[in-house]
Amino acid sequence: MRDGPRIPAAFLGHGSPMNALEHNRYTDAWRLFGDTIPRPRAILAVSAHWYINATAVTAQATPPTIHDFYG
Repeated sequence: MRDGPRIPAAFLGHGSPMNALEHNRYTDAWRLFGDTIPRPRAILAVSAHWYINATAVTAQATPPTIHDFYG
């Protein structure tokens, strides 16, 4: 492995989908976080809500939105 610039990494739990519409201290903290990190060139999303009997990787420039609002 070569030494190179460190890539910022963060583990973020999404919480309630309503957080996208709310304005409070929690959402203000998210906005501040987004304003203080470099714009990512890629995002890795890992979900425990997608169940299949295999290992799978989705790699698309514009993946579809998966709505999972059922508990």
